Amino acid sequence: MTGKSDKPLRVLFLIDSLATGGAERITVALLPHFDRTQIIPIVCPLTRRWEGFLGDLVPPDQRDGIKSKRLLDPFAFRRLLRLIREQEIDIIHAQLQYATFFGAAATRFTGVPMVVTRHLIGDFSYNLRSRLRNRLEHMTIRRYAARVITVSNAAQENYAKLAGISPERMITIYNGIDVEKFTVTGDKRSMREALNLPVDKTLVTLVGVMREGKGHTVAIDAMRQLEDTDVRLLFAGDGWKRDDFEQYARDLGDRVIFLGERKDVPDILAASDIVILPSDTEALPTVLIEAGAAGLPTIATDVGGCPEVVLDDETGIIIPLQNPDALARAIRRLLNHPETAQKMGKAAYERVHALFTLPVQAAVLSTVYQEIVREDTRQKSM
Repeated sequence: MTGKSDKPLRVLFLIDSLATGGAERITVALLPHFDRTQIIPIVCPLTRRWEGFLGDLVPPDQRDGIKSKRLLDPFAFRRLLRLIREQEIDIIHAQLQYATFFGAAATRFTGVPMVVTRHLIGDFSYNLRSRLRNRLEHMTIRRYAARVITVSNAAQENYAKLAGISPERMITIYNGIDVEKFTVTGDKRSMREALNLPVDKTLVTLVGVMREGKGHTVAIDAMRQLEDTDVRLLFAGDGWKRDDFEQYARDLGDRVIFLGERKDVPDILAASDIVILPSDTEALPTVLIEAGAAGLPTIATDVGGCPEVVLDDETGIIIPLQNPDALARAIRRLLNHPETAQKMGKAAYERVHALFTLPVQAAVLSTVYQEIVREDTRQKSM
C-alpha cells in the first residue's frame, strides 16, 4: 500500500463532471497548489470526456477517467475499480452527489478511504426523487466517509443536523481563490473606460446568477431609496429571471445596469466601489472572497457562511435578511464615510490573503489526507 511517509499520497478527485460549476472550478484550480512530494492529485470525472476549458486546464499526468457516457453506465464502476488499482490510489475525495455514491461503493470494494466535500449549506429538493436521493446520500456518507469537509462552519452545523453526522468526522476548510487574479493594478477610471462603465459614479456591484434568492430585487428596492445619490447598481450575471428583474427595475432607468454573463469578473470588481450580496442563503460565497482580494468593502446578509467572510464593521457590513432598508443604509454609510470604506477594503484584503487562498486550502487538505491514511493504516493493522 502507498501512503507511507516516504511516498506521496495519491488522491483521486472523483467528481460528477467537469462542467463549469463552483465545485468543478475549485477542484481544477487547486491542482497546481499541492506539494507534489506529499500529494499527487488525479482528477476523474464520472461523465464527459476532456472537452471544455476546465478539462484542458488539467495536466495530462493529473487526469484519468472512466469514460462513461452516462451515470448509469453498467460498466463504469468496473472501470473505476480498475483505475483505483492501476493508479494505486490512497484516498478518494468525492465531490458532488453521484461521485459520493461511486466513491462509497469503491471504498466498500477496495478498502480505500473516502473523504467527501459538501459545497452546499442544504439540499436541493425539487421532488420526491431528489428527496430520496438526498436521503440516500446522507446514509452513504454516514456509513463510508472518513471525513466530511464543509466549506463553512455554518454549512458544517447545518449538515451535521441534516444528515446526522458526528462532529468529530467533520471539518471546515474554506475554499481558496487565486488572489493575484483579483489584485487591482490599474486605476478605476481607466478600467471603467475600458469596460464602458460610468466613470464618475459610485458603482455598487452584485455578481450572481439571476435567480430567486440571490437578492436582486432587494438591491433594486434599495436603489429606490438612493435616488439622491450618484450610485449606479451593476448586475453581473445571467439567468432565467433576468427579464423579470429588468422589468422590476425599469423605473430606475440607467441607474441599474445589466451586464449579463461576464468572463471578466476581476475587471468588473476592479472597476467597482462596493460589492453587495443580499442573498437568502449561502454556504461560502466566492464573490465576497473575490471582492476582498480586490480590496473592496462588502455588504452581505446574515446568512450561512457570509459572516465568516465578511466581519461586520471590520471588512464590511452584515445586514438582516431581505431588508432593502438596511441595504440602502449600509450603502449610504459607506458613501458618506469613504475613509471607513477604504479601511474595510484594506482589512478585507488582508483577511482574504490570510484565510482564503488556494495554497492555504491545499495545505489544510493535505494534512487531512495524511491523518485519514494514518488512521486507516492503524485500523487495518489491528
